[in-house]
Amino acid sequence: MDMSQYKDLFVSEVREHLQGMNEAIVALEGAPAEREQIDYLFRMAHSIKGMAASMGYGEMAELSHKMEDLMDRVRKGAIRFVSAVADLLLEGSDLLSTMLKDIDAGGSGQHDILDLVQRLAGYTPTQSIETPLPGKEATTDSVDPSTTDQSLENTAPKNLELEIVRCKPDSPQNVRVRTEVLDNLVNITGELITHKNRMISLSRDVKAAALTDSISDLSRLVRELHDEVLKVRLMPFAAAVDRLPRMVRDLAKKSGKEVTFEVSGKEIELDRGIVEELSDPLLHLLRNAVDHGLETPDERKAAGKEPAGTISIDVHREKDRVLITVCDDGMGMDPQRLVSAALEKGLLSPEAAAQLTPQQALMLVCLPGFSTAPEITDVSGRGVGMDAVRASVQAIGGNLAIESALGKGSCFTLSLPLTISIIQILLVACAKLIVGLPVTKVLRTVDMRKEMIRSRGKGKVFQLGNEEIPLVSLHRLLDLPFSPIKGESVPAVIVKMNERTVALVVDRFVGQQDVFVKPFGSPLNRMKGFLGGAILGDGQVIFIIDPANLL
Repeated sequence: MDMSQYKDLFVSEVREHLQGMNEAIVALEGAPAEREQIDYLFRMAHSIKGMAASMGYGEMAELSHKMEDLMDRVRKGAIRFVSAVADLLLEGSDLLSTMLKDIDAGGSGQHDILDLVQRLAGYTPTQSIETPLPGKEATTDSVDPSTTDQSLENTAPKNLELEIVRCKPDSPQNVRVRTEVLDNLVNITGELITHKNRMISLSRDVKAAALTDSISDLSRLVRELHDEVLKVRLMPFAAAVDRLPRMVRDLAKKSGKEVTFEVSGKEIELDRGIVEELSDPLLHLLRNAVDHGLETPDERKAAGKEPAGTISIDVHREKDRVLITVCDDGMGMDPQRLVSAALEKGLLSPEAAAQLTPQQALMLVCLPGFSTAPEITDVSGRGVGMDAVRASVQAIGGNLAIESALGKGSCFTLSLPLTISIIQILLVACAKLIVGLPVTKVLRTVDMRKEMIRSRGKGKVFQLGNEEIPLVSLHRLLDLPFSPIKGESVPAVIVKMNERTVALVVDRFVGQQDVFVKPFGSPLNRMKGFLGGAILGDGQVIFIIDPANLL
């Protein structure tokens, strides 16, 4: 039977099983008596063995078979799940992943597995006697115990599809769809929104009641289609963090630190494009937390803390934004030390340093080339981590905020939009140009009376409640000619720019609109402060700006 037709399905399923194995192994290190995780890990190894044997990948099947045997000994209470067992299983998972990549690239998946297979089969506890795990008697979870000792040929299912896909009649049905199909669907929906806006613009000139009603119904349907398409693109945040526990564990062992890693809110969903871009920023933040944030066990004991430090990721929704907070209970950051380091490296002038608030001083860690590490290691010290984090977050329309307290730890908060393709924007006029600002970036709009504006040093401010808001001209930021202010009021948009609340002065407000954001190609994609472009209903092309990244 030709099994090549099932290769893509095989690769996809085994990749998911390996991810699940890594999570279970790391979880069991913290709770080695967790029976559900033990059974789950055994089933994952057994499933990979059966699928690999069915596809004819003998070495992969042999390796997963030995991993299954080791887990069977844990299940039966013959050995305990200790760090040495975890190391062996993780090594096996890494080797299986390497073999899977070779298969996905068109290879045979062959690899030298002899040494690891022998170590898995010959594993003996370092202690003379190990206490059996508490819990119920070992079960095989619908697998006959005798099958673990039979030849691989006997364990191979006759039909791979039956082995890979088992759906209960009443369970929700899932369909695997290529990502390019989803991207095309979003693009088509975006074009529909553009043409809907064009029809709305044309209907204002025609002034036909029937046409207006039809366009109103069309707008409602396009909105519903838009919402459903966005749901299709949504992915749980778990997709971005599933591999992080393993990474934190490895970093902690390398640095000689003890770390408890916690994640909450993994079920929160974000746009696939955002989830895919979060991998590197989260990796940088966690590497910094382990290497810079947490102290060694001895240092923590001397400070009156528990030997094991805690790193947590919390995800929650706030209206149409998702907040991701990465915290540690380590030593925290000293704003004065950060200022001194920036001055020493020539990244900051003494005059600018004197005007920094403690909150602004914390943001110095995002300067290119900034680092307080005394030496460069393979983990950190090159001064590119936090700069890359902020750049990546801002590239997907997000913001980064930092809070820290000496001796208590640090928190890094990423504020992200739910989607980056179809958004609502505020249209403003600036000279002869119409530009859009994402509504999620706008705190409020104001019409300032001229007598409310005062001079402060070289700039101007206006009073908003109990706060003085500095004025920044959007004309100056975009290098456009100034227009004389007409009337008794000055329109402005209140936004956050580099941790400061400022009022962007514009010529007038044009309105709000849903638009399909089209990213710039080269060389326009190198322009600072621009998210992309969009086409309005009248065919006009506009720029969409990110006010937080304009300065």
